[in-house]
Amino acid sequence: MSSLRVAFVIGTLGLGGAEKQLVYMIRALQESGVQIRTYCLTKSEYYESMLDEIDLQPVWVGAHRSPLWRLLNLAVELRDFCPHIIQSTHFYANLYAALVAPLYGAVAIGCLRGNAISEVEGNGFWGMKLLKLPQAIIANSNSAKRNAISLNLGKDRIFVLPNVIDIPAFDEAYIASSLLSLPFRRESPHVNAVAVGRLISEKRFDRFLRALSKARVTFPDLRGFIVGEGVEREMLERLALDLGLFPDGVCFVGSNYHIPAILNQSDLLVLSSDFEGFPNVLLEAMLARLPVICTPAGDAGIVVQDGLTGFVVPFDDVDGLAASIVKLAKSSQLRKKLGQAGRARVEEFYNVDLLSGLLFPIYEKVACLSRSHRLLNALSSNPGN
Repeated sequence: MSSLRVAFVIGTLGLGGAEKQLVYMIRALQESGVQIRTYCLTKSEYYESMLDEIDLQPVWVGAHRSPLWRLLNLAVELRDFCPHIIQSTHFYANLYAALVAPLYGAVAIGCLRGNAISEVEGNGFWGMKLLKLPQAIIANSNSAKRNAISLNLGKDRIFVLPNVIDIPAFDEAYIASSLLSLPFRRESPHVNAVAVGRLISEKRFDRFLRALSKARVTFPDLRGFIVGEGVEREMLERLALDLGLFPDGVCFVGSNYHIPAILNQSDLLVLSSDFEGFPNVLLEAMLARLPVICTPAGDAGIVVQDGLTGFVVPFDDVDGLAASIVKLAKSSQLRKKLGQAGRARVEEFYNVDLLSGLLFPIYEKVACLSRSHRLLNALSSNPGN
């Protein structure tokens, strides 16, 4: 019996949360004795160098814009590997995994990293096909699973694999980041509230700005920082001006900053989104011992425990958001207590060391679901399973 072979079909290796989770997954599987190969639809992107470092340089199968030619390229490149699993790492790449897998008797596992509804709607004609063509789907949030089931995907075909984080690597970057130059520093009596993400409508940074304005009436030494770029920046800057937040109340710092360094100089993190899957920034903030205030978008309200590691505020409760910010701004002791609890929660439930123990049971369930004796045999012979 041969050891387990998994081929990853990668949509992009740009600097993003999905790509970071992919690297974590590949490392965990490698350490468990799984044979891995990677096939990417793009090239020369950020995480490609990290795959090169572990001898997994991606095979580029995206030379043609035509999906048909890409499928043919992928099929040809897979010939000498003959995988047991072909796993997509981005929603649009589900098509390639699903259509090529039958050629090699492999099981196709698709990916879902958003809230399901936006992915399906955003892909028009192909949306439902991308959701339903793979034999199974791995989502990174319970909210995505619920939404996918509401779209008539069988509940036995979708599995949740939560995001994880490499704690030693983050801690190393966090400590080193104290030496980096930033547009703001943590200075008493000021309290720094930070919000991180793409400046798009779904992230609702307007809520953060309105809450910040209200909170500063009670606590004038509060300062807000928005980290990210996007199409809504100009609108948000106008809103900040109208709210009287310039020049001392808020700063838009762009996206070219090291997140551990930002967190190192912050006192609390605010996530005010309407839609999320599983926001990686929550894990980073909690590891940095920051209390988190969030809406219940995606799995944010699961990761953040209300009253224990931060506060979960209803979507449109700007007054409640402001009150929570003020509560934390006024008490360094409360910030420390919630921040330490958040750190402990990440260490217990979201440590990268847990990943293989979460992933292999999913593979086994998918093998049973698809009735793939070939995959079951490979799993039983894999030394790390």
